[in-house]
Amino acid sequence: MQGRERLWWWAAVGGLALAGLALRIAAAHGGLWTDEAWSVIYAAQARDPIGVFLRINHDNNHHLYSLWLQAIGPAAAPLLARAPAIAAGTLCIIVAALLAGRRSRLAGLVAALLFAVSPILVALGSEARGYAMMLLAALMMLLLVSDAIDGHAARGARWWLAALALFGMFSHLTMAAPVGIATLWFYFERRISDGPAAAMPATFRLMGAALGAAAGAVLFVFLAAMASPTGMRVGGYEPFSAARYAIALDDLSLWSAGLGSPWPWLVPLFLAAAAVAIARRRPEWLGSRASLYALLILAVPLGLGLVRSGNTSFARYYLASAVGLLLFMADWIGRGLSGRTATRAAAAMLIVTIAGVSLYRDSRLIALDRGRPAAALADMARMSPEGARIAFAEPRLKGVVAVAAEQTGYVARFAGGCAPADFLLASQMRGTSAPATVDRCGVTMEAIDSSVTTPLTGDSWVLYRAESLQRLEGADSGRAPAAGNRRISGRAGVAQG
Repeated sequence: MQGRERLWWWAAVGGLALAGLALRIAAAHGGLWTDEAWSVIYAAQARDPIGVFLRINHDNNHHLYSLWLQAIGPAAAPLLARAPAIAAGTLCIIVAALLAGRRSRLAGLVAALLFAVSPILVALGSEARGYAMMLLAALMMLLLVSDAIDGHAARGARWWLAALALFGMFSHLTMAAPVGIATLWFYFERRISDGPAAAMPATFRLMGAALGAAAGAVLFVFLAAMASPTGMRVGGYEPFSAARYAIALDDLSLWSAGLGSPWPWLVPLFLAAAAVAIARRRPEWLGSRASLYALLILAVPLGLGLVRSGNTSFARYYLASAVGLLLFMADWIGRGLSGRTATRAAAAMLIVTIAGVSLYRDSRLIALDRGRPAAALADMARMSPEGARIAFAEPRLKGVVAVAAEQTGYVARFAGGCAPADFLLASQMRGTSAPATVDRCGVTMEAIDSSVTTPLTGDSWVLYRAESLQRLEGADSGRAPAAGNRRISGRAGVAQG
């Protein structure tokens, strides 16, 4: 690009990044949902930075993000807690534009637009967890490997790649997938250009340090867990289910680029077939990117499906597939925008449609507010302003209330077993309706509020109130001393869920 053209290109990318930043800030308001809240609790209980690495030993510990949460403290505003994710998610827009822009400036602009408005990236780029930071490291790694494949590797690329692998792994361990995919991509391209004999040593020279860093991070995490009295703790485990696996992949395509159907298997199978086709045919206009996009789209879903891994019902675990889909669409639409008049019109209509659908889903994401996690405590504070006794149908919901109480100063006392409770907080499963009343230890409790959320992030809940108990013991329920509140410092934390 010439100087003036380059300036306009950067101005457009910057404008799209600012739009993406605005979306992420809008989505970052509201209370911390269950996984975010427990991350805050674990970070506070770890007491110091060393504890983040050695004492938490939980799959909900995203180490670098836990350091941030520990530094700002559990009473910090949700927007501050989510600031690193917002910053990393916004930078992903720029790096994606650079990565796609290596081949076509129009593709770079389309990539910036898609990464700015894609609902799954808006969601994960606005929550206090390590996904956005991991994705930033993965995109920068792909950018460096792309330059190496094109014959102009950056100086010290192998060490930059190792640093990115470490940064990504300690942001979220799913960085292992992009590291492996980048390695395979480079190997396949070197095998085509230089032959099998030269491909392996060339790959080791470039990616060996990154592979070692990734393996070292995994080894460190599990050795720390083995040395801990608790071992490695897992927040929850769901056995493999083909139906839920298909729904998760359908959710991924729907919330990445608006591609969905009434039959969960249809779109994932179509995308898998398309990925295989571009890998085998290697269209000239894609070049080396054909194998990259196929690997990104296929590797993680295929691998988890073949081993029938547990916890495969969450769309966020397939983030590499979303990246591959969006980058492929950017290249494809960018090519169309530089074609003949009819092709340009079709490509323009497609990108407008995708952007429109994505913005609509972004608006839903923002409105649903991850299931309004702070609303339950707000309801309690409105009805019992001096404090309340709270029971939980699922222990993991304690974290949301504990953090919200820490931020607001509300006196929330947790009622275990059949101890008297003014409120009961229960989770609500996707696609099911909660009963209007429930019986808790002989006390009838009535539903007074509930929430819904998206498949991407957040939990749905139902809040029940014991009306009869409130009338009988109203004088006692709100006037307990503040010392009864369960704080989440490193000295006295709520029971772990």
